[in-house]
Amino acid sequence: MPSQPALRPDDYLEAGRRAQEAGDFATAITIYTNALSTRQNDPKLLFLLGNAYLAHDNAVAAIAQLEKAASRQRNHPAITGSLAQAYFQCGRYTDAENQFRKALRLEPREESFQIGLANALAMQQKFTDAETLLKRITARNPNSALAWMNLGNVTRDQARLDEAVEHYRAALRIEPALVNARNNLASTLHALLRFEEAEKEYRACLTTAPHFMLARANLASVLIDLGHIAEAEQRCRELLAAAPDFANAHALMSAALGMQGRITEQLPHCLRAAALEPHNQRYRETCASALCEAGDVEEGLQRFGAILRSTADTVNTVRLVTPILLANGFLDEGWHRYRSRADFERIVRHFGHLNLQQSLPPQLMGKHICVVCEQGLGDELFFLRYAPRLKALGARITYCASPKLAVMLQRVAALDAVIGDTAAIPPSDMNMLAGDLPSAVNEQEAPAALSVPANPATDVGLMAEYPWMHAPHALLPPPSLRIDPLPESLAAVRALLANAGPPPYLGITWRGGTAPDQQRGANWKLFKEVAIPALGQALADWPGTLLALQRKPAAGELERLQTTLGKPLADFTALNDHLEHMLALLALIDDYVGVSNTNMHLRAAAGKTARVLVPCPAEWRWMASGSSPWFPGFGIYRQALNGRWEDALTALRRDISAARI
Repeated sequence: MPSQPALRPDDYLEAGRRAQEAGDFATAITIYTNALSTRQNDPKLLFLLGNAYLAHDNAVAAIAQLEKAASRQRNHPAITGSLAQAYFQCGRYTDAENQFRKALRLEPREESFQIGLANALAMQQKFTDAETLLKRITARNPNSALAWMNLGNVTRDQARLDEAVEHYRAALRIEPALVNARNNLASTLHALLRFEEAEKEYRACLTTAPHFMLARANLASVLIDLGHIAEAEQRCRELLAAAPDFANAHALMSAALGMQGRITEQLPHCLRAAALEPHNQRYRETCASALCEAGDVEEGLQRFGAILRSTADTVNTVRLVTPILLANGFLDEGWHRYRSRADFERIVRHFGHLNLQQSLPPQLMGKHICVVCEQGLGDELFFLRYAPRLKALGARITYCASPKLAVMLQRVAALDAVIGDTAAIPPSDMNMLAGDLPSAVNEQEAPAALSVPANPATDVGLMAEYPWMHAPHALLPPPSLRIDPLPESLAAVRALLANAGPPPYLGITWRGGTAPDQQRGANWKLFKEVAIPALGQALADWPGTLLALQRKPAAGELERLQTTLGKPLADFTALNDHLEHMLALLALIDDYVGVSNTNMHLRAAAGKTARVLVPCPAEWRWMASGSSPWFPGFGIYRQALNGRWEDALTALRRDISAARI
């Protein structure tokens, strides 16, 4: 192959420009570097080489060349502006601000310098100055898409999200292919929980720029929030195939797999994300949680302790570790830190007039305590198991209940009065949320040696190391609250059962909580579901009458379950809207199989046991393994760490067959 003729010195500029315009920055860098060997310290070549490095995402190398160029042409606006941009890309925002200001003194009307200055100000959180400058630009040039986009960024960073949306839309009306504006619009809609709109904009962004990695990751994220888990998983796989070391892609894959209970597949992605970005607290927290859920509790808790030692912002970490402590039997620590739950913060924010307390007064004899409901109906029943202990300490209790439970709870001897949650809170010595009863009552009953720090959100003393200070189950939980069914409800339900078919009777529930595609980014771990065909096969040998107790079954579900069972299925689903009758039914039937829901708590309140289908990771009240101290005698059938239910349902079928022999 014949050798290429050597370029003359003046030819280097044109060859380098052609390579740079073609996007071949590496070749442009080589050409400019070779040219400098014969024309050392040429400010034009230094400027071109610095810009090539800048375009090649090597801002550090760009600064070295541009500083040399600027030292030789101190008042060149283009060189000064490029140096400012290189400082910006390196995170040297004060230096960038100074250089952009200098560039503007040299070229006051250059819009790119004005936008650059605004961005440098914004990165220093000088939002007012940045916003003022950007508004001045858009007023002077309303067709500047970049100015509108950056104004959107500034208003977004001040949490004025609705304004940011309008600014991004203004930028896109001018320049529809401005992909950064499109992605930022989508992410702002995402933050506003306008998930469908965000999904549409992410997809539009990827139509314009199909390889835009951030938008690809963001689309996977909003698909997870929409509950479209299968597509989210596929998007993550494609993303990881293109960028195996993209930490956010591993984190999103972890979330998609975790939502399906596939913990063994989830864990490597958690570990990889945390390894790629070791200072990302969210990735570290997810990794610690996944280790605990996979059974390596010691390693997971050690990692939580390391996070708490290394950050001042411990609230989210404490909220994540609390259910893990409870699920693994560290009840004192778990309940103490349960005080930091988001529900308490939310209720205090909206009902500050209640003056809610989380600890009981030292002397309770004769004190009037008003306990206020929180969370779901099952949670109310669960936490009220502590009411008899509070009563035994001498307190007089008024309970503010959900309307569906208020009349039923009036039969609980430990409660002196029950009012609906819309009634005025009566005068009392103190008000507290039901979820604070466990820690508050335990503090009163426990010896001083078992006392714990006063501030669960900020104190990291007990959280710093594993093993923990207290033994599991240091204070055994109280039994479930007992509620006797009404005689008239018992009579009515007996008649319904007689018409449904012969005994023995088995109730069935296959879903609990709100489905991920209806939650809009809420706590997906509270959703539980077992596939109807698999559950039906496990229960097909039941010798008596099967009863569907599912709340709000979807169209066709009862028919599909009946087909799988191969026998009639009595529809008792309407009783979910008549809890007195449901309590009576659960007191009368011979067995009950289902996921954790309000009916499980009613079954316990009726003094009966059940068989619980527990998804992975387990909700804390069903514990990470073994039996539950909260529901003694309940059979627990756990989804495997690989997300499969076969072993659990095989054991369920075997146990039901053995129970009727």
